[in-house]
Amino acid sequence: MTNSYLLEVIKALNPIERQEVVLFLASPYFNKGGNVPELARLYQVILDAAPDFSEELLTKEKVYHQVFSDPNIIPGKLEKLMAALNKLLRVYALNSRYFSESNEIRQQVDWAAWLRERGLTERSTQVLAKLKNQTNTENLDSLERYHSNFLIAEEEHQRESFLNQLKGDLNIPNLIYSLELYYHNYRTELINRYLLQQKAPQLPDLQWENISVKFWEEESVLLQISKSINSILRQNLPSSEEFFEFMQLLHGKADNLSFETIAQFYAYLRSICTLLINGGHLEFIPILHNIHIDNLQRGYFFTNGELTPLVYLNIVQIATRAKEYAWAKEFTEKYKHSIIGGDEEQFFYHLNMAQCLFAEGNFEESLSLLPDAPSASHYHHIVRRLELKNYYELKSDLLPYKIDAFRKFIERTGSKTIAPDQKTMHINFVNFLHQLSQSPIKDKTRSARLVERIERKHLVAERAWLLEKAREVG
Repeated sequence: MTNSYLLEVIKALNPIERQEVVLFLASPYFNKGGNVPELARLYQVILDAAPDFSEELLTKEKVYHQVFSDPNIIPGKLEKLMAALNKLLRVYALNSRYFSESNEIRQQVDWAAWLRERGLTERSTQVLAKLKNQTNTENLDSLERYHSNFLIAEEEHQRESFLNQLKGDLNIPNLIYSLELYYHNYRTELINRYLLQQKAPQLPDLQWENISVKFWEEESVLLQISKSINSILRQNLPSSEEFFEFMQLLHGKADNLSFETIAQFYAYLRSICTLLINGGHLEFIPILHNIHIDNLQRGYFFTNGELTPLVYLNIVQIATRAKEYAWAKEFTEKYKHSIIGGDEEQFFYHLNMAQCLFAEGNFEESLSLLPDAPSASHYHHIVRRLELKNYYELKSDLLPYKIDAFRKFIERTGSKTIAPDQKTMHINFVNFLHQLSQSPIKDKTRSARLVERIERKHLVAERAWLLEKAREVG
């Protein structure tokens, strides 16, 4: 037993840590199961043999009879208990390492992430703000400081992405800046270490120092797919051929990717599909709906079993446009209690149901179910657009006044609450809706002109719906 892995680990503990393990094993949170007393006794037997841990005291026979009440030795029983104790010691060691003072920044970043994932975004923001202030006051340069800044910027990006209301840069420029600073400092430090090491043994030159990106693409499936996404997104509007090529690439490489990675790549695939739909390729609506169904079944949308509000809304938006009304309602009901942060006053549930009713042609009912949203919220714009679409379908006399009110609201508050592109999208939406409402029916020339105008504009909210209505004019 003196040559066992378990004993090596215990010997590596200092006297204070050995006594802490006694308390650790007494905790029912960490040490639970049917062999709690035996684990504690086994550790105490070994501890009593410290500091020499002599072979005479730790023969398997002596240890076995002190731990178990069995008169006869059962083969493998002690070894199994030793493996369980070794596992608990590993938990203790990692727990101590993680919660050491030297790892304080990592702990705070992870705490902010936990708060964010549980919907406590304001608390998460406060933790990050305090942490940033702490690191910014330490003006001394170090690799550790750059690493800390990168971790903080990364969590800020995750928070902004979670709260994404289609405004702001999601902290991406700052994250890339922090990453580049950390990367170049760490990479140069590693090269310097290698060059120094090279002075003694006859080591070859560092072959990775000036190698091309093409080489890394061939080495990494992850980079290959990421570069493919990069190429598509650099264009104003991706082509349908590029979409299908990317989808085939993703399907073909799925077995080489982790669950989290392929989930992220599918998010890009869905976004590219949305770009095509907004560009007038309405044939991609059922394709995106089928991708939603597939990704829902595979669990790609979930964080701790919950959905973000935007995902909850977007899935129903596409399902109704694909005319899958029953599926959309079933989804809305099934996941109404699975929204991250909860659904206060069932806002998102009512908005989804209003969308379903609108898609079915029940415009009066849709209007009656529309919930209220704070004017500064991204969801306020969604509600108002759905309201205007309902009034248009009803041919209501109130439509011109509602259009004018929404236009003035966007012009007055847009620069404060939304990004410039989003402001342009809303203004273009109300302008085209006004033109549609003033268009005579069965006017093919007017219809073609409207379609051309909408397609020519890159920034238009509800583009696909507007195109559909413009074609109906003719």
